[in-house]
Amino acid sequence: MEMLLDFLNQLGLGAGTGPFSDFWAVFKNGGFIFIIYTLVDGFAAVWINNRQAIFASKIKWVYLAIDVPRDNEQSPKAVEQIFNHVWGIIKSPIFKEKWWDGYFQIGYSLELVSVEGYIQYIIRSADKNRNIVEAAVYAQYPTAQITEIEDYTKDFMPDNFKEKGYDLWGAQLQELREDVYPIRTYPLFEHPVAKTIVDPMAALLEIFSRLGPGEQSWLQIAIRPVHDDTWQKNSAAAVKKILGTPTEAKKASMIDQMIDLPGQAITNLADNFLISAKTEKKEQKLEVPSKMLYLSPGERQAVEAIETKATKTGFQTKIRYIYIAKKENMNKATGISGFFGAYKQFGWLNGFKPHNQASTIANYWFKGRRLLKKQKRILKQYKSRSLWSGVNAERGRFVLNIEELASLYHFPYKGVGPAAVKTVGAKRAEAPYILPVETFADKEKEEARVSKHNANMLKANSETNHFDVEIPPDNLPV
Repeated sequence: MEMLLDFLNQLGLGAGTGPFSDFWAVFKNGGFIFIIYTLVDGFAAVWINNRQAIFASKIKWVYLAIDVPRDNEQSPKAVEQIFNHVWGIIKSPIFKEKWWDGYFQIGYSLELVSVEGYIQYIIRSADKNRNIVEAAVYAQYPTAQITEIEDYTKDFMPDNFKEKGYDLWGAQLQELREDVYPIRTYPLFEHPVAKTIVDPMAALLEIFSRLGPGEQSWLQIAIRPVHDDTWQKNSAAAVKKILGTPTEAKKASMIDQMIDLPGQAITNLADNFLISAKTEKKEQKLEVPSKMLYLSPGERQAVEAIETKATKTGFQTKIRYIYIAKKENMNKATGISGFFGAYKQFGWLNGFKPHNQASTIANYWFKGRRLLKKQKRILKQYKSRSLWSGVNAERGRFVLNIEELASLYHFPYKGVGPAAVKTVGAKRAEAPYILPVETFADKEKEEARVSKHNANMLKANSETNHFDVEIPPDNLPV
């Protein structure tokens, strides 16, 4: 201990001259590095936020209403391929694009809206990515209709929905566990004998179709593509933890090493002077064998599910839900309980629930004021469709793969879904290729034939006089 105090005294600390002297001693002995790092880091954060705000202000968004034929026979597998297609907009910016242009990865918003029981599928996309979305949809649903519409939330602002006589309940959803654990997906809804899939969205569509006058339900799934290696490493680490396989120690960054330098120096001094020269040889730790053979059925299922999820493309995801209605028409049993009851069926190794920090729930003190504040906040976040606004901690923002997304958001297929879902009235198809096609030469021949026929008719009429043409008498009464 005395040697440790001598080391601190050499730095000028603990001399009893006051806290300012101690601070100056730390600063001149290398502490200035941390102060400079803090200032540079803060300036960089402010700069990048400002540049990204400018970049975001230049993005033009479009809202695409998608209608598929009612006799559509495509399963959710088709929508899974759509997500695989639109993932292709992912891009790693170069230095200039990130720090000067303010580029950040943009994404999409998958939305399902019910206005008084009328249901519409909507995808919000950047205008420059519109062709990608349309191509992906038409590739799987050639007879679909895609129409650009206005933002259906434009009439509801955080400051005026109360004045219009509406009440609002909203929440951001969070996952129950880490996002390496998957939710129940559509293959698990397949009947083992009949080999038919029970549509996981049927219950949600039925609830949305039951809304009456003055009621609206909005479901938003904001997504953006992420590189596979950024989240699949977590899946591999979770599997190793279950199996008891030792994991490699994470390599510390240069900044972490600089921060740990003073503590490491003190530790080395203690090792050199306080520990006896005679040290016993440490027993080598036996390598822990894999627990795969000793896993319970539930643990074995979890390992397989985690590994299966990590084999598919992933999207960073944030889910919001709003039920807004006239105060006299609000029915929370349908608009709130019905929605979460429908979403409960996706629960398996993972699931969803309202986030306590991002839902319109207020109890005890100042209940009315706090509730109104939360209502305004969730409505503002919903209208922004942002993956950054809202709560990101505590699994408020998570990664879902394309199979999970297709289970949560897909178009109804034949025999499934209420009649209130907006669909294409009749199937559109191209003309058969065997039909004859009129050419320019054929058109000239037809015009010549008609002209010749008309000339012959005039000649025949002039040669044949069927009626005697007489001048009327002059004494007719007028």
